[in-house]
Amino acid sequence: MVSISNQISSSSFGSQVLCRIVGLACIVGFLVDMTVLALPPSAGAAWRVGILQQMGDRSIILLFGIALIAYSVWEISQIRKILSYAALSIGVLFLLFCILVIRDSLMLQSQTLENIGQQAAELQTQVEESRTNPDAASVTNEQFEQATQQINAQAETLKQNAKTTITRASIASTSNFVVVGIGLISLGRASMTSSGTAGRPRQRR
Repeated sequence: MVSISNQISSSSFGSQVLCRIVGLACIVGFLVDMTVLALPPSAGAAWRVGILQQMGDRSIILLFGIALIAYSVWEISQIRKILSYAALSIGVLFLLFCILVIRDSLMLQSQTLENIGQQAAELQTQVEESRTNPDAASVTNEQFEQATQQINAQAETLKQNAKTTITRASIASTSNFVVVGIGLISLGRASMTSSGTAGRPRQRR
């Protein structure tokens, strides 16, 4: 019976070491990716939206890494407590990121639509100026009107595509932050309320 207990204890210790290694690799990999993607820093809405989108896409890796680390130190109450507070803090931060994602996405959408409108207006101005150009005498008014209509149609298409793309990216990022944020908060609360007895091998007499 003692040998069986020793085997169980050795197996549990080995699994915790393995989880610790994989967990650290996930967390370090996440931090390295975010650092590389954040460089060079910028203050624009497009830069923030891009960073937050990438962070949201990779956030599940951070959740997985923290969960593995929590399991590997489950019996060490002091470290588990620190980790639980870290998980709670990151979880709340991810939920707050949802507000930032929505705000920046709306700002980016407004800027994109404004740029498309300005470019369309410039093209229309060029078309109107071409009417008074002597070299364009062979071009009829109907052709000028068709060119103007095509510019308007293309501008509307670009605006619609921009709205759809930005909205989808915003929804995806927000969903990821909400799911992972709630997961981290739940993990932190579970670690805080646990007595630390889980994961210990039971001694058989």
